[in-house]
Amino acid sequence: MRQATLRLTLEALDDATAARLCAELVRRGPNGSPFDVALLALTAMLDHGALGYERHAALYAAARALDDAQLARLLLSSQPPPPGTPHAASMPGGRELTLGERKSAARGRRRDMLDRLLRDPDESVLTILLGNPRITEADVVRLAARRPTTAGAQRTILRSERFIARYNVKRALVLNPYTPTDLAARLVVLLTRPDQHAVANDSSLNESVRDTAREALLSSDGEG
Repeated sequence: MRQATLRLTLEALDDATAARLCAELVRRGPNGSPFDVALLALTAMLDHGALGYERHAALYAAARALDDAQLARLLLSSQPPPPGTPHAASMPGGRELTLGERKSAARGRRRDMLDRLLRDPDESVLTILLGNPRITEADVVRLAARRPTTAGAQRTILRSERFIARYNVKRALVLNPYTPTDLAARLVVLLTRPDQHAVANDSSLNESVRDTAREALLSSDGEG
């Protein structure tokens, strides 16, 4: 509902005004609700491509025209991840479970199975798993911090309204170099200043994410 409301608001505005609204969300998002909620909605919309390619490109051009480097960076596409391929967890008994069996198990109660499925590479399995009430924030923090991982797994976490609102989950996503750079850059503005400093100085992270952290720090210094 939040995404739909924001999308309708942006659709009613011209490109320059819509870009200024997005910029305001980026600036005010770290200061708490309702701006942080709106910024998460914007992040999810961009991740889903809800604005459409042409409008997304137009907002990027408007951000450049406004000389807003921070907003322009948040509107950029993802850059390639580091090398590495995650391995699916082996299942007990030696027999490989079918996708249907893994989906069924993701709804279940067995803790040992849920722990294995947290390493499942299939996004549909992870989506079901993140809706299981037996999965905790600590579980999702570990999932978000897993290296290597896939872009799909990280974006699945973003789409979980239950968990993406948790600060430690956002932090784990940003600090993982395998998180898509566009997603990490949009979330870094929601981190605390100490964590933004950590991001800015973490050489394992993509330079675009580190630059976004630096810009967020400079922006908050200017407001202070």
